[in-house]
Amino acid sequence: MPDSTPTSRVAGGDVVEGRQRLVFVHKGDYYALATLGVFADGVVRWQYETTDFDGLRAAFDDGTLTLTPPEGAPLFITGTARGTVPALESWLTPELVIGELADEVDDLNDRPDSSRRCWNALLDYAADPTPANLEIVREAYHAVPEHRRIYVLGDMDQNDVPVRILLAEAGETIPARNPGRTITVNPEVREQALGYFRRSEAGAARTRAQRVADGPETTLPLVVGGHVHPSGWPDPAGLEVLQTDYPATVIHGGREYASVMHAYWALSTDDAAWHDRIAAAARGLDARSLGEEAPRRAGWPAARLGVMAALLRDKFERHPAMAATLLGTGDARLLYSDWASRYWSSSGANWLGRLLELVRSELATREW
Repeated sequence: MPDSTPTSRVAGGDVVEGRQRLVFVHKGDYYALATLGVFADGVVRWQYETTDFDGLRAAFDDGTLTLTPPEGAPLFITGTARGTVPALESWLTPELVIGELADEVDDLNDRPDSSRRCWNALLDYAADPTPANLEIVREAYHAVPEHRRIYVLGDMDQNDVPVRILLAEAGETIPARNPGRTITVNPEVREQALGYFRRSEAGAARTRAQRVADGPETTLPLVVGGHVHPSGWPDPAGLEVLQTDYPATVIHGGREYASVMHAYWALSTDDAAWHDRIAAAARGLDARSLGEEAPRRAGWPAARLGVMAALLRDKFERHPAMAATLLGTGDARLLYSDWASRYWSSSGANWLGRLLELVRSELATREW
């Protein structure tokens, strides 16, 4: 297992992504090798314990968790083996592990981790080399887990040498990248280090400009779907028209259906009686309820994405006002809400949101 691997848990009906790694848990008279998981919402878990980062630190402090149990202590590996702990030596400390896990949580939330925060501080200092900005660099650099500092620049030729030059005092001698060699910091050396970051930022700016030459890389998300109206759909309807159960005639294989949802579930079975019952359902949600009970057509999992794409194309081709609503979402990322399916919903693969974006893009090209 690498340092960490993906994991997840369900909280309040939502899937919360996480990362996990191995740790030893002290269980009284023995130690157990277990997974230690951290999640995007800051929850920390091992075995039957659920806590936060303060609880994690306390568990390391009181010996509940350890990286190196004592040699000869009883050891249990669930479902695999039991025996005694061999002589172990970790290159990490609990604080370093906690620092790594905190970076994982930042990454899960699409936030800059400690290395990225240090990099940003270095670019700010290179642009405005004041003592105050240098102190921000110093604090950010020391916030990076110590064993990861040589990687903070992502440059194997330099490691973290340019950072250490900037943080050193004039006349101070520091280790160079190659073992046994040193660098004596002077104004010329410092200027070279500043130039490194200025060149890096200039190159990054060019790359950013090239990368987004055809438009933004990411756009603000827009949630669609998930609305139920027992007393009837609103009139006029807004984004509700994008829902698959919204009443909008579609035609597939020469057969007419009352909505995309009617068609999708009717086509999911090759039993003619079930097909007709589903197609005749009063509402799209009723069609789904019937469809879930019907015998499934062979090969349906492989075909369902193509079927849904064809139905959505037909819907928006057949109903121009609904197509205008879809086009009106611009280039927003569409997150489709469907509590019944992680395949179609943004709580999982978000295939409906992605197909709506595809159809929207196809509609947009027709104006050219």
